[in-house]
Amino acid sequence: MPEVNLSVELREDTGKQKAKALRRNGQIPATYYAHDQKTISLSVDTYSLRRLLQKEINILNIAFPDGEKKKTIIRDLQRDPVTDELLHVDFMGIKLDEKIKMTIPVILTGTPTGVKVQGGILEHPLREVEVEGLPLDIPEHIEVDVTELEIGGVKTLEEIETKGKYRFLTDPTHPVAIVAQAKVVKALEEEEEGLAEELEEAAAEQEGEKGEKEEKEES
Repeated sequence: MPEVNLSVELREDTGKQKAKALRRNGQIPATYYAHDQKTISLSVDTYSLRRLLQKEINILNIAFPDGEKKKTIIRDLQRDPVTDELLHVDFMGIKLDEKIKMTIPVILTGTPTGVKVQGGILEHPLREVEVEGLPLDIPEHIEVDVTELEIGGVKTLEEIETKGKYRFLTDPTHPVAIVAQAKVVKALEEEEEGLAEELEEAAAEQEGEKGEKEEKEES
């Protein structure tokens, strides 16, 4: 695994306004924490962090202004729910001989027989999985070959070989990939749409009843 460095700056001023000013200047507020160590407020270059995230790197070195480097993982990323703008990042210091818990992507490879030959639809219900293991034993992502799946075929976490290097914390019986008939998928989508409409109507009725009750109490 190549060693990846990410330069950071120390951040003394905190608060919403200071954070907004940082983002306007191309920086993202960050926090570094580790077991038995004092939490450190940092800032990191937005462009550099975005490039790093595209590489799916699990372990990186935080390079401090004084030249010190600390091995870390990205523990949490906060994004704007509308613009997807990066708002804040949490770095967690690690030791290579201590197990950690991480969430890593699940990538499907190949085209299922059930899609290519039988006209089915490939569903990917589990796109991330939580694992536990030594930092250098945890892969950047998990690849699952779905080439042999026919219609009705399912791949679960139980079928993924880890060679004992790490273990899944996510339910191992959880489906990773499913090949379903197109008409079944359409029926499920219509059922979900109908349920959503029923919930909206029920909420509207409840709101109306609440309003009537308030009016009576006021009168």
